[in-house]
Amino acid sequence: MNTIDRAIMNALTVNLGYRENEKVGVVFQEWSTAVGEDYRKKFMESEELCQRMIFVFHSNDVPAVLLPYVPVEARNGADAVPELYEMAKGLDVLFMPVVFSLTHTPFRKAMTSHGARIASMPGFTLEMFEQGGPMDTDYEKLAVDTHKIQQKLAASRFVQVTAPGTDMRIEIVPETAHASTGMLDKPGAFGNLPGAEAYALPLEGGTSGGYFTVPTGWGGQIPLPFPVKFTVVNNRFVNIEGADTEQQAWIDQHIKPLIMEQENFNVLAELGIGTNPNLNEEYISKHGWGILTAEKISGSAHFANGNNAGFGGKNNVPVHIDWVVPGVKISYQE
Repeated sequence: MNTIDRAIMNALTVNLGYRENEKVGVVFQEWSTAVGEDYRKKFMESEELCQRMIFVFHSNDVPAVLLPYVPVEARNGADAVPELYEMAKGLDVLFMPVVFSLTHTPFRKAMTSHGARIASMPGFTLEMFEQGGPMDTDYEKLAVDTHKIQQKLAASRFVQVTAPGTDMRIEIVPETAHASTGMLDKPGAFGNLPGAEAYALPLEGGTSGGYFTVPTGWGGQIPLPFPVKFTVVNNRFVNIEGADTEQQAWIDQHIKPLIMEQENFNVLAELGIGTNPNLNEEYISKHGWGILTAEKISGSAHFANGNNAGFGGKNNVPVHIDWVVPGVKISYQE
């Protein structure tokens, strides 16, 4: 078995704790003209990975099925179509190596409530299973390190995050502190692969505020062509700025509709802290932008807008976008 195929099986047996004769599904999002040509390459990469996973599982006598559907919206957090709910019934293990994340959706919550173990893998490619890639790490140690951050969040009421162009003070709900370690071997467990991050829910209606700047080449669903400054007041995004009128016009067209133009899309939904030492700025530079990997970079933080119902909040809207800031300093306050 080659390196990639062995790593795929490790994801099943180690990360998801597969047991013989369990039913396994792989969700596959099919490209359509409705989502646009800009995403076509990502859909092709996703299809390549999904087909490879099914092949590897079948070669190792794992009863796995491919679950294809066409997403109706080109954004993270949009729910799955009803047909996918039906196809996924009765599965024990579910991989979601999709283009648009299903982590914070009613579909994922429904599968979790039935005890399925779920690996959310938006933007995942085959190269992530290569030697030296984000799946090539000591997940037991990574789990310990990530739980340490979770414990700091759980013991804090406020978290201060600073970096060049960034000064955020987040009022969190300590009991929502969670460690996404990449170890998803308990019934109803869900999280992202690759691991890892620790995250918490900002207090809804609380005092979270400040500003953060996402630098050039970093971003959310896509990398930004220039630095963008986001301002938050009382747990809501209130302004998004570029340096000049041309940049502002691009922001108004491409970023503001994802945050400012629909009710409650502008809620600050998450504070996340990356912990994976195999992920760094060099990896992003070499392999290209992907929110799944970028939010896990050790030394980074991300601030999400939109849906927080997936981990304890009340804001159940069809969008959840993580905006990643590298090189942060973090302090925890009771």
